[in-house]
Amino acid sequence: MSASLKHYGSLLVIDDHNMIVNGIRLLIGNRFQDIWQANTAAAGLSLATQRRPQLVIVDYVLPDGTGDTIVKEIKYRCPATRILAYSFNGYSAAVLKMFGAGVHGYVIKSENDEEFVHAVCTLLEGKEYFCREARNHIIHRVFPEEEHPRLIVANTGFSAKEIEIIRLICQQKTAREISTQVYLSERTVEQYRSNISKRIGARNIAGIIRFALQNHIIDLADL
Repeated sequence: MSASLKHYGSLLVIDDHNMIVNGIRLLIGNRFQDIWQANTAAAGLSLATQRRPQLVIVDYVLPDGTGDTIVKEIKYRCPATRILAYSFNGYSAAVLKMFGAGVHGYVIKSENDEEFVHAVCTLLEGKEYFCREARNHIIHRVFPEEEHPRLIVANTGFSAKEIEIIRLICQQKTAREISTQVYLSERTVEQYRSNISKRIGARNIAGIIRFALQNHIIDLADL
């Protein structure tokens, strides 16, 4: 094997199409020490809970449910696990549900091998990766009126999900109200809020509002 090839711990693929899973094994199998497969959401959740894989790759459409449901459970039970979602198409609803559930990346199965490998490596470096089509859906959902939404995300160092939560906090939404809008549990929203406050040095909502105004995340008219 190439000395320059990065190697990782464990991978769980949740997909009911064995040909797809075998293709993933051929493409990135030599990068992982252990690889497990599950063909249903229930089996995937059970394996994830038992094995606590470093990375989970999960399809949106599964025989016993949709991927966003299992993603929420895996994030709750295995908070250190990175999650890459994928689907045969880039339907907005699928992308937004998986994004709202908290996946760290999203790719369309029709993307080339290089992009898929890049997405896997990016997630395992602790970053997020969304293919262009998925990113466009997210941007239009989170920033329907922003002229340069990607610049806002890049300049502040926050993800699109964090930016959306900042905006809702500034509108004085409760954790329960925010959780309903971003498809996360109240507990996860509270964790987001705590992390955001620590990163910007805000002691209260006024500090978050000040940061949001200074970085053009919100306008005075939004308050």
